[in-house]
Amino acid sequence: MKKLAIILVLMASFVFADVKSDFTYEVENRGCQLTTWIENDFESGVEWKYYAKFTCTGKVKLPAKIYELQFLDVSYNLKGEQVFTYGVEK
Repeated sequence: MKKLAIILVLMASFVFADVKSDFTYEVENRGCQLTTWIENDFESGVEWKYYAKFTCTGKVKLPAKIYELQFLDVSYNLKGEQVFTYGVEK
């Protein structure tokens, strides 16, 4: 009975995906690198459920939404890389 309960708990935990790992996987598949990840915290005076920044070398087209995170901004840093900002407010 104890083993059955443990198996059910493990199966239930696999149902809920980890947003950070899914987001990171999607970003890295596009040849980019995650630089900032904030979860349930403040950034620039806004309370974010999820907030991420990542850099890409070269021109990259990204969707308006990656998993739960919406596209917020794109800019260039001093190295000439594109810096994408995605997030979800609380």
